Amino acid sequence: MCLFTNRIRPLWSLLGVLAIAAAALLGGLLAETKPAYACSCALGSLDEKLEWAGQVFAGTVTDVRKPGPGLNGTISSGDPVSYTFEVERAWKGRVYETTTLETPRGSESCGASFTNGQKYLVFARENGGVLTTSLCSGNELYDGSVEPIVKRLGEPVELTAGASPGTPGSGRSVLRMIAPIAAAAVILCAAPIILIRRRRRSQAAGR
Repeated sequence: MCLFTNRIRPLWSLLGVLAIAAAALLGGLLAETKPAYACSCALGSLDEKLEWAGQVFAGTVTDVRKPGPGLNGTISSGDPVSYTFEVERAWKGRVYETTTLETPRGSESCGASFTNGQKYLVFARENGGVLTTSLCSGNELYDGSVEPIVKRLGEPVELTAGASPGTPGSGRSVLRMIAPIAAAAVILCAAPIILIRRRRRSQAAGR
């Protein structure tokens, strides 16, 4: 009976650790956002924004994805939020018909905000292989007020067929989503095996 109890005890310890981790993640849903410093924009004129941008396009938001709390249960204004656009026209860069970009969650970190279903004029550029934009980039709700800006952009460029890297359902997006899940699964599967092997080694050493 004691031997059976000793074998089961490590598994109960593992379950206890998993329960604590789950509680931490649940508590993160109620966690306060990390404080952040105010955003300060360096771009001023349209010419500066055009020079900064690698891509300029007009499109409608079709998907918004916000990350959950981190492993420590906190939410940061700098966490990336991804927005997917169905692009109608482009004036600069290689722009896909379906384009996804990232921006910080909060305006404190110079994050831009877009509303699902609304059309925008967007200025973006690649940063570390990820298309990004910010509160300072010059993005505008696409209405009558942007026509003077559009006229200064010149002739539209041809769109690239398909979806940009990072778009939900694309290879890169799926890999980014699966990677942490796969890592967690490996840890969960390996932990009991490691505990059992350690227990057997301990029993062998005690004989």
